[in-house]
Amino acid sequence: MNVSEDVSRVFHKGGNAELRRYYASAESWRRIYSGEPEWKTVKKSGLYRGGTRRMNMLGTAKVLCDRFASGVMAEKPSLVFADEKVGGYVEKVLDESGFWAKLTECLPYAFAMGGCVFRPYINSGKIGIDVVIGGSFVPIEWDGNGIAAACFCSSPVKNGSRYTLLEKRGNENGVAVSEHRLFRAKDGSAYEASAECSLSEVYPELKARVKYDGVDGNLFSVFKVFGANNLYPEIPLGISVFANASDTLRTLDVAFDSFAREFILGKKRIIVPSSCVQTVVDIATGEQRQYFDADDEAYVALKCDEESELKITDNTVELRVDEHIKAINALLNILCFQTGLSSGTFSFDANEGVKTATEIISRDSRTAETIRVQQNSLGGAIAELVREVAELGVYLGELDKADTAVRVLWQDGIITDENTLIENSVKLVQSGLKSRVTAIMELQRCSYEDAVKEYGRIIKEERGN
Repeated sequence: MNVSEDVSRVFHKGGNAELRRYYASAESWRRIYSGEPEWKTVKKSGLYRGGTRRMNMLGTAKVLCDRFASGVMAEKPSLVFADEKVGGYVEKVLDESGFWAKLTECLPYAFAMGGCVFRPYINSGKIGIDVVIGGSFVPIEWDGNGIAAACFCSSPVKNGSRYTLLEKRGNENGVAVSEHRLFRAKDGSAYEASAECSLSEVYPELKARVKYDGVDGNLFSVFKVFGANNLYPEIPLGISVFANASDTLRTLDVAFDSFAREFILGKKRIIVPSSCVQTVVDIATGEQRQYFDADDEAYVALKCDEESELKITDNTVELRVDEHIKAINALLNILCFQTGLSSGTFSFDANEGVKTATEIISRDSRTAETIRVQQNSLGGAIAELVREVAELGVYLGELDKADTAVRVLWQDGIITDENTLIENSVKLVQSGLKSRVTAIMELQRCSYEDAVKEYGRIIKEERGN
């Protein structure tokens, strides 16, 4: 299903040519991440080896995205709320909906696809949260302030029939609104706009239009992978972390394929007299010919004048293992440069494949800087999600008010150890650049109120009270 075109046909907004090109690229990113890039096959060699073979793949894109995800989510961030009651309610919703587990699972894919979307919803009076990735989310209205309206797409199946549910979410006059439309596939087709049907066929309790009084957001929060969208600047979505490094990924697979083929091409080879080599018939011409085939154990025929020269000679080629490893590591460093990581973040070993550096990364390294900006981008999306969850709590009557002020604090576990973090905080406090209360909040990952209480206890102990 071409989601962007489907949304355009139904809502008559968005779905422009630039958006369609963006989703075409997103599909390419998905294939690369899944190990199915366009370059996955190469031509076979040899007289009877027509057609193609699957290239030996290094799978670098997945390793790269896993590195980004593990760096960003080395530990779950702490949420520090201005209102303790609101904080307790939101934390409960996040835990019961399995949000953190969903985010951890989907984050590598999000870095491959340019981001993801957090979608809070109400089901049977309870708030749930979906993490949406890829073409299931399509922006349909946007401006300089961000995405004003978007469409979520799903494909339910009921009684053997396939459906497409389109849900538009946006804001009208300061109030969040959602619209739902359902389409039934005809004759097994993926989607036809003409086959619109009643929501009750699949969702008996779902209304065509829902207005969320008291909710002033859009009921979705977008995490964009940090970095300029230089490929589609008009589209308000992020691009894959490897969007500008696809040529390097292709070259890495070519180098690894050559490395793997080295064990085939480097098999024991012998030179034999021509009388020992059988000829074959070229199917195309009908002529008798001898040919080289990498899978043949004997491939060279010699004509000799002297009988003594008619002997078998070992001509085995030495494997170029070190040369291939050096080439792959050089390409990995180029990939690190293109994706904002420190040189040496990845290395290739003949025994273990692509490895990720495990040593603690210095705070001023490129990897640390890249991870921090990705955390800031993700933290902003989480903060927006928290605000909307709190407002839904007010809408359901489970909260009296929604003071949604929140700070998302990340643990720098991959950047520095706990002792170094404490030392840095002590230095900042002593120099007057950080308050003791703030230091307590960051080190103990607690709320402002709890930090004030802890600071009061410390003062009492210092005074001997």
